[in-house]
Amino acid sequence: MDGERIKVLLVEDDGDSRELLAELLEDDFDVTTASDGVAGLKAFEATHPDVVVTDESLPGMNGTELAQQVKEREPNARVVLVSGYAQVENADYCDAVLRKPIDVERLSRMVGELGDAARH
Repeated sequence: MDGERIKVLLVEDDGDSRELLAELLEDDFDVTTASDGVAGLKAFEATHPDVVVTDESLPGMNGTELAQQVKEREPNARVVLVSGYAQVENADYCDAVLRKPIDVERLSRMVGELGDAARH
């Protein structure tokens, strides 16, 4: 790495899941969190993260809508969509889709790779 840690925005409406995932990702990345899609978009605009990790089922704006808004604002940003559904429609703006339950090691590896790609 070039000294600066990869910045991650984690958008998850379940408080316990959000706190646990943030805590696990903070070992390797600078993590900001948001509890819904609208707050996630505001946090994205304020922090300019390299990678957005978002749940699909969010109040106000779902994960695929958030991904589209993120890509329209910053095409180089990377988006990982997390979903409990087998099929996710309109995931075209997402760089990766992970099924729940989340494999944290896989997610961390993916965030690292996507974060590096977002910077180059």
